[in-house]
Amino acid sequence: MTGHDRVLSVLEGRRVDRLPLLPILHSGLAGLCGIRLGEYFTDAATMARVAVEGCRRFGFDGVQLSLGVTGEAESLGAKVDQPPDGGPVLRQHLLADLSNLDKLRPRDAACRGRMPLFLDALKRIRNQAGASLFSLATLRGPLNITAQLRGVEDTLVDMIESPEQISRVLDFATDVAIAASEVTLSASTDGVIFGEATCSPNFFSPDFYRRLVLPRHVRLVQALRLMGWKVIGFHVCGNILPILDDLISTGADLIDVDYQVPAGKAIELAGGRVTLRGNLDPSSVFRFGDVAKVRTQTLDLCQAVSDARWILSSGCDIPPGTPAENLQAFAEAARGASAGP
Repeated sequence: MTGHDRVLSVLEGRRVDRLPLLPILHSGLAGLCGIRLGEYFTDAATMARVAVEGCRRFGFDGVQLSLGVTGEAESLGAKVDQPPDGGPVLRQHLLADLSNLDKLRPRDAACRGRMPLFLDALKRIRNQAGASLFSLATLRGPLNITAQLRGVEDTLVDMIESPEQISRVLDFATDVAIAASEVTLSASTDGVIFGEATCSPNFFSPDFYRRLVLPRHVRLVQALRLMGWKVIGFHVCGNILPILDDLISTGADLIDVDYQVPAGKAIELAGGRVTLRGNLDPSSVFRFGDVAKVRTQTLDLCQAVSDARWILSSGCDIPPGTPAENLQAFAEAARGASAGP
């Protein structure tokens, strides 16, 4: 069974020989390949090589690629700095003045900034990996895009003081996500997942989510289905249990579960309606843990999720500087565990 088949089978609720491994790991692989982050984020060939080589080195079943949280804002014209040893840094909120909204075009997010580089990298991954690995593209969802354009604080204030204005921005951001998804589909990637860290109930009221964001998530998923996307997911950081049922109601196929959430509780609430992915701590386990801790935590997770539709992963991004031996311990322990459903 190839990695691609293994991931797709779990997503479709079919039996697999073992639970698939697809950690949230992209730029975190660069240093392990001897690549500085400044080069990684500015060269499509390097980005693709790091993804595929890293995946094969540790025996993962798929690759995930991301431009970072600034991707769509930069494509729309925001100033972004690229340090030599870090990810892109946003230096401008295009909608600090909301009157600028009418000057922006959603389609620009599909063809400007680093989006052409991202699409090139995805195509290279498909060419290098063939049909053996599952490929997952990361884009930003409507609320994350809004926060990058308007600023997090102003976005939250607007939801209370100017809900009609922020609704216009959220509608625009949804159109941006749809435009970016349409062009990403042309890169022959297997699935797309939307980063929505700002939706976290640790940070953002579930009532606000249901009233202002959930309808846009539903529209986004429906639009992508019409395009032909077969695998659509959402990543929301923190304790997602208060909105897990809402996220599932969007019609998504994949929901990430962060490390703060007990795996068994997430499985119980999901009720087999969706595939879940997670949920080892990227910091205390992967980055700063030792091999013994990684192995123990991985085996415990495998036991907890063995009968579920589950993809083994970190709960959030595995950061640069994570020791190679910890990634290897995760992969070896997971492969040695019992088969999934």
